[in-house]
Amino acid sequence: MKAEQRRKEIANYMMSEKTAVSGGKLSEKFGVSRQIIVQDISALKETGYEILSTHSGYIMQSTPHSERV
Repeated sequence: MKAEQRRKEIANYMMSEKTAVSGGKLSEKFGVSRQIIVQDISALKETGYEILSTHSGYIMQSTPHSERV
């Protein structure tokens, strides 16, 4: 799975979760290392996702809003 596709799936998965999702759980689910998950979370934040990092894991607070022009 390519990084961009994995990031979309991580974002979708996190939006469906009601509680914090640990990096370990994400790495196991997507078959990559926790370091890759950290990089993916950072990339998602750069694209506008608001993700809170807690001691329990990651929480999706909001998604980027598309603008109409």
